[in-house]
Amino acid sequence: IGNLGNLVNRTLLFVNKYYEGKIPDAPVDEEMWKQIREHEKKMTDLLEWAELKDAFHEVFAISDIGNKAFQDGEPWKTRTTDPEAAAKLIHNLCYMIKDLMIMAHPYLPQFSETILGYLGKKISEPKLNEAAVEGGLNWSDLGNTEGLSTVGETAIYFTPLDQKTADAFREKYAGSQKDRKASADGKNEKNVKKAKKDVKKIELAADQAAFYNEKIDLRVAVITKVENNPEGEKLYIETLDDGSGTPRIIQSGLRDYLKPEDLLGKHIILAANLAPRKMRGIESHGMLLAADYKNAEGRDCVEVLEAPWAKAGTPVILEGADPAVKKPEEISADEFFKVQVNVVSKSVQISGKKLLVDSKEINTSFTENGEVH
Repeated sequence: IGNLGNLVNRTLLFVNKYYEGKIPDAPVDEEMWKQIREHEKKMTDLLEWAELKDAFHEVFAISDIGNKAFQDGEPWKTRTTDPEAAAKLIHNLCYMIKDLMIMAHPYLPQFSETILGYLGKKISEPKLNEAAVEGGLNWSDLGNTEGLSTVGETAIYFTPLDQKTADAFREKYAGSQKDRKASADGKNEKNVKKAKKDVKKIELAADQAAFYNEKIDLRVAVITKVENNPEGEKLYIETLDDGSGTPRIIQSGLRDYLKPEDLLGKHIILAANLAPRKMRGIESHGMLLAADYKNAEGRDCVEVLEAPWAKAGTPVILEGADPAVKKPEEISADEFFKVQVNVVSKSVQISGKKLLVDSKEINTSFTENGEVH
């Protein structure tokens, strides 16, 4: 956090002090922006897989690039010895900060909105079937190096953190979320092994069957509508009948794998009590379950778990469990991923026990063995 605040403070204060609040005109630093866009793409992919902690790390990776460029470029010297170099550096850092505020907004909304206000901008968060706020910025503005002109009067937003507060932030945002089989950032096996060694992982529950029975509420839901999320190239927005009488909105990163007509009308398995999370400006209330497989040509494919015989709202019961157990209304993603759902010989199971809907087991059509996510 201090790293990000340092970049913002030193850059915007520099513009006010030495450029009278006017962002200098200068060419784009293509090498810098190549690095920035790589991290922006990585964060985009991670968010679409709901890897929220890993995604947030990309904000700090970019601010590291900015702080190093500021330190190496020494604009406090070059503004007199090489004014063009100083102007180019500060110009590009201002646009970097604009992008960082868009990226950080889901995590630090007040801070992001304040800093964008200094740049004369604001965040637009279009909701489903609503137009974006005129003049507002959204995810599609990442990488755009036009449109900024001045920096308003600023204040030092972040001050040094005491050790207790710093430790609290470190505990909250350190570590990696549960590895997904099809990791969005293309980690190779070597990197995954290193991550497992170096980074704290979500630990599976000691008794996964008991944890599922006490905490996790899976239910059948019927997909009644499928739309593209205009802000997420991999995301579908699905409207569900979950048996409650009120339509439920979820999102899934399935656009690379399935067409809308492949999903419409399916009786899917829904993580019904998973806490809502905002994905590209739209809140997702739950998650559908799916499994990966390779087709005859060796191409990566995905199939959603289904129970076509069951009505919307029917609970998914683990073999041998008490169906009358009352489960919490809401659990976190970390809690949800403490249980690993597997496919074993096309049977969907937890710790060797089958998942049942109306006493009938859930089976996959194509996935022989693997993990459900």
